Parts: sequence; C-alpha cells; structure tokens
Amino acid sequence: MIPERYAAYETTVTLGAVNFGTIAGDIAATMAKVEANVVEAAAQGVDILAFPEEALTGLGGCDACRLEAEHCDYHHGLAETVPGPSTERIAELCAEHDLYVAVGLVERDPDDPEVLYNAAAFIGPDGIQGTYRKLHLGSLPWVTEGVTFAPGTELPVFDTRFGPVGIQICYDFWFNPELTRILALKGARIILNCCGTFAGPGKRDYMTQTTATRAQENLCYVVSANHAGGDHATGSYAAGEVDKGRTAEMLGHSTIAGPAFPRFSQVLAEAEGGEGLISATVSFAKLHRWEPIFPWRQWRATHQSGVSELIAEEFAKLAHGE
Repeated sequence: MIPERYAAYETTVTLGAVNFGTIAGDIAATMAKVEANVVEAAAQGVDILAFPEEALTGLGGCDACRLEAEHCDYHHGLAETVPGPSTERIAELCAEHDLYVAVGLVERDPDDPEVLYNAAAFIGPDGIQGTYRKLHLGSLPWVTEGVTFAPGTELPVFDTRFGPVGIQICYDFWFNPELTRILALKGARIILNCCGTFAGPGKRDYMTQTTATRAQENLCYVVSANHAGGDHATGSYAAGEVDKGRTAEMLGHSTIAGPAFPRFSQVLAEAEGGEGLISATVSFAKLHRWEPIFPWRQWRATHQSGVSELIAEEFAKLAHGE
C-alpha cells in the first residue's frame, strides 16, 4: 500500500539517463545535443531525465584554475544564471514534451557575479524549479573545482507529480552516503546523481554497484547519469603535473537502480561506454511493498528517534572538531 503522504502522486514513472558527450566550451553546440536527447527521451515516454555533471560546459579545468588565479575567464565565460538562456530553453522543451530534466551547468550567483557553482538545474513542465549546488568540491592536484567553484549550502528536494525528487552531484553521491539518506528522509523516492566519472580499473562495477547500493540503503529509485567519450581535458593526477593537461576518457555506463520486491535492489538499466539514452519504468506500489516490513523513515521519527538524535549529535561534534 502506498503511504498517505504519497497518495496524491502518480504511481508509476519512467526514469531516464543520458550517457552524454559535451562539446567542451561550446554551449550552443552542446545545447543542440541536449535538445535532441530531450526530444528523443520524450518520444520514448521518459518522465524524468538526468544529464551528467556540468553537461552544458564539460568538466575540464583550465590553466587559470590550476594556477589558482583570482579570476578565470574560461569558466566565467561559460557560466549562466538560473534562470538563464540554456535553462529557459530547456524549460520550453519540458513544457512542450511534458517531462522533467536535471542538467549540470556552471551557475553564476545571481547576487555576486564573481561566485560560480557546480550546479544541476531541475526543470519541469511548469518551469525552472531551482538548482542543487555541489557541496563537496575536490582540490588540487586532483581537480580544480575547489578553486573554480563555491560550495552549495542546501539540500533541496523538488516536488513533481511523481513525488519529491532529490539531486546530487558526483562526489556528493559516491563518497558521502549520508546526503542520500537525508534526501530520502526528507521524502525523496527518486534520487538523480549527475556525475562525471572517469574510466579506470573497476569503475564500471563501482558505477553500477554504488548506484544500486544507495537505492538499497534508502529504498528509493536512483539514477546516475554520466559523461561518455574522451574530449574532457583535465589536469594530471600526478603531483607536480597540475600545470599540464591530459585528455581523460569518461566511463559512461549511466545506471538506473532500485528495489524490485522481494529484492532490496537491482540494476534496472545500464548504458555502455558510448553516448546513448537508457530508461526504466518503475512502480511506486512495488517500491512500497517494503513499507510494512521495513518502514525505516517512520522508525527514524518514532522508536528510533533517540538514535537519530545520537547521529545528529555525533555529526555536530565532528563539525566542531570535537
């Protein structure tokens, strides 16, 4: 039985993810690819579609960021406010085709144009709902995002006709499972992970298994949308080589996973290494078959509330260096 808090929402949804190849630095050409994927997804019946992290711009660092300059012409030249030209165009497509889209971009702060965020905009048939801004930013010598971007300060949940949806970006999802748990506790039954994961040993298994694990831990549906291809110039991982560039191969293998009662979780769809679109139609009635057996959200707020308080206290201590 579907819980009362979700009774007004639709009972099935088709989730989609794009294995996407950005044309780095060329938003107009990239937007043409975004439009083509949105139209195709709608034709296939997709209701909620996820693109990767920084899909509109590409993941590449630049010399200014690698050298920790005070200002970066490259990223500032690609940045947009939300609403802005790209998100407003996607909003037109969402209204025309009746679907929701999460897309990664470089967001310019509306109040301080010098502040940029690694963000994912969430857009629906009724317009632009807002952005999620990446919280955990990597640092040199591995990546430049900690130089380029300011961290976000919120964990928003976006309402849809299918229920609440949470968004995360890459490292926030892969290495910080508490964020998925918080979004699920706030009511999200769908988590969209807009990511930029490189190819490497064991990475394909990591992509699929971690996506499935987050779904199992929180009894929700999870979509990981990743870049595909090799046109992403990044700094070398080797210390002392941060002033040089290399071309990185992106993993692809976007994944959709979730509970399939009586299984806690399984991979419902997986892309290959190249560009492409995957989808899976899922049932909330099937998802909530776990509710009488394992109503973990209810437990957290009732007989396990003391444990919830303990966890909050321990995190508060860590936050204050205790």
